[in-house]
Amino acid sequence: MSEDPRGLLWELVANDGDFGEGLSYLLHSGQDDLRRHFIGAKGRTFVICCARRYGKSVLCVALAVEQALRHPGSIVLYAAPTAKQVKTIVEPHMRRVLADCPAKLQPNYNRQDSEWRFPNGSIVRAAGCDAGHAERLRGTEAHLALVDEAGFMADLGYVVQDVLMPQTITTGGRILLVSTPSVTPAHDFAHYCEQAEANNNYVHRTVYDAPHITPAMVEEYAAECGGKTSSTWQREYEAKFVTDTDLAVIPEFSAHEAKIVGEIERPPYFHTYVAMDVGYHDLTVALLGYMHFDEAKLVIEDEVVLRHTVSREIEESVSKKEQELWSMRNKPVDHGRNAEMWEPMTRVVDAPAQVVADLCNFHERNWIAAEKDDAAAALNALRLAVSNHSLLIHPRCKTLISHLRHAIWNKSRTSFDRSGDFGHFDAVDALKYLIRSVDFHRNPYPRHWDVKQGSKVWFPRHEPQGNAEKLQAALLGKRRRGL
Repeated sequence: MSEDPRGLLWELVANDGDFGEGLSYLLHSGQDDLRRHFIGAKGRTFVICCARRYGKSVLCVALAVEQALRHPGSIVLYAAPTAKQVKTIVEPHMRRVLADCPAKLQPNYNRQDSEWRFPNGSIVRAAGCDAGHAERLRGTEAHLALVDEAGFMADLGYVVQDVLMPQTITTGGRILLVSTPSVTPAHDFAHYCEQAEANNNYVHRTVYDAPHITPAMVEEYAAECGGKTSSTWQREYEAKFVTDTDLAVIPEFSAHEAKIVGEIERPPYFHTYVAMDVGYHDLTVALLGYMHFDEAKLVIEDEVVLRHTVSREIEESVSKKEQELWSMRNKPVDHGRNAEMWEPMTRVVDAPAQVVADLCNFHERNWIAAEKDDAAAALNALRLAVSNHSLLIHPRCKTLISHLRHAIWNKSRTSFDRSGDFGHFDAVDALKYLIRSVDFHRNPYPRHWDVKQGSKVWFPRHEPQGNAEKLQAALLGKRRRGL
């Protein structure tokens, strides 16, 4: 054994698999607390959601080295969001952690393959998960998999479920996800956090829990973020899942959600509309709504959400939903309508021309291509509808609500970002097309209907609409005079 106290610690780690202190001396108390939670927890997947500058990457590197030394022949996989982060973050941290390691325990580093090979046969392999590089982490088995900055990994679900998880089945290996919250809650990391918390395999830490960050530093960071109420502060330092207001597609939604999500009684007459954004790998989202003329609101009554579906199934699903919502059969009051259902004024769809033709042909229903010119103006009309509450969304439209709540732009702000189960936030586009197709000024009431009284008045159909009470009084006067 080495006479150097630190060398002795390293040899204890290497020779005693049950030595509990491990490399704790390299960590601050907050990091070591997270380390002990992970080691003591049960379950294959463990998640740590913590503030920026807490020391997540150093913790991951220390755990990787501990596993490699304690258990000869171990395969440790280290996943980072990008290949650049492996070079600029993982490699420097690995050098710092291994600085005290005795020469006989030191691994050989292959920079080209980003692999550390230890004398006992253990391997730590790192890879960025951008541009298909996650495939470099594939193999037959793994004893520990570390996913650093999981909230910023473009395809986290694929990396965890398809690449890492199968390698831990025969080894009893474990997976650790560590990250600050993603820029939108519409990310796989938020799902993993919820799942891990339900299974008691989750730890949450804020900047206030970091022992190396002083109150003065907290105030300095908060000021640089725009204050403690800013989305940046709440996400980066309080580790809360909030949508970045600078990237939000519909930033007004958070302030007005309570006013535009709810229910309302249908009026006796209304015009219905359908709009749909078609995808295959992304979502297909159809929105079904009507114009509530009395309240001057577009009411979204329901949605149809599909994925990996062909044109016929899409058309049949939307047709079925229309019948459920707007069929006039078995209605207690017909209000004079002769049709079997409130037929939509328009059905608009964003899809290739061949798909539009297919949708029209299946049941001889009229679909027209959505207008896509001046997309910025169309999006502004949606944002204005949210702000002035000329929109009402039924609570059952869960996909639409979550897309409005969480949709963000990509880095270049040329398109909506993609995010796991949320797809391309396709419901936002569907709503944009729907608003553009609605005639907000078209009166659905028959000319003999008194909107104020909510009943029929008997005056000739050729009389101009308006001032119904005056016309009704005039006609009643004629009847009394026997005219």
